[in-house]
Amino acid sequence: MTAVANEARRIRPVAATVLTACAAAAVLQGCASPVLDEAAPSTTVIVGAGERPDEELLAQLYAGALRSSGIDVQVRSGVADPTPALDAADLTLIPGYTGRLLASYDPGADATDAEDVFEALARALPDELTISDYASAQDRAVLLADRERLTQWSVSRVADLAGRCADLTFAVTEDFDTAGGLTALERADCRPREVRRIEDAQSVAVASEPDTVVGTTTTSSALAEIDADSPVSTVPDAPDRSPQDDTNADDAPAPVLPAQNVVPVFRKGTLDEAQLDALRTIAGELTTSDLTELRARVEEGDDPETVAREWIDEHAGA
Repeated sequence: MTAVANEARRIRPVAATVLTACAAAAVLQGCASPVLDEAAPSTTVIVGAGERPDEELLAQLYAGALRSSGIDVQVRSGVADPTPALDAADLTLIPGYTGRLLASYDPGADATDAEDVFEALARALPDELTISDYASAQDRAVLLADRERLTQWSVSRVADLAGRCADLTFAVTEDFDTAGGLTALERADCRPREVRRIEDAQSVAVASEPDTVVGTTTTSSALAEIDADSPVSTVPDAPDRSPQDDTNADDAPAPVLPAQNVVPVFRKGTLDEAQLDALRTIAGELTTSDLTELRARVEEGDDPETVAREWIDEHAGA
């Protein structure tokens, strides 16, 4: 399968993430850790899951990781809007994707690079909430198009499409829209002549149609159909910077499509060092390929808790 651009690279320890969040947020000046400021009370941790199958899967993954630390964890499924429930302390932790969460807490934010989105999310959270490290796994918007046409158009990056959008039809999946794809294209001055909806299974076939670009996400099962010999190709975006990049990386162009890395948001003072260490299982091990495979199993009818537990059992302590 063609490698999907922008899978976040090296994962930092949770403690390093906390320091990054502190440095990013002026309101946290002088703090050593917004997570470890108090010992966590010995109460049941309630992990909230939204109504989508992938939200249930993520909740089960984080619940399984936390249970490995020896605490009592419950999953509350089918929460219509987990974010307000977390704000109201009805939930202890919700998993999600960095870009979607940022859009929820700061709708005007325009960060796209993985580190920038993470830091903007840290700043946007209410004082009683915090985050730990994100995983490389993400469900990010991605564009597909006919390989020969991309060459004819002299398009090598997503940003190169902007001047041609008025002559193109964009056929997009629902996930592409929820991942901020259409909003990001508009911010990049890409305004297609037409936008139509398609099912994910149609992605590769539709991308071969004349003057058509397809928008899906990095967990799309359709991407498995694409390899170096396929007539359809992903359209590369500008790469995310790495936390280890030097200052010159700040001059590099940012991606057009916002990062959507898996991350937990939780209430301060509810997790101690053992639980934060347990979260490293996901931050350090969960990849986009893993997430794609696990989501496919759930969509085919496998029990999300069983799927999550099997992944945790395989990767805990890795």
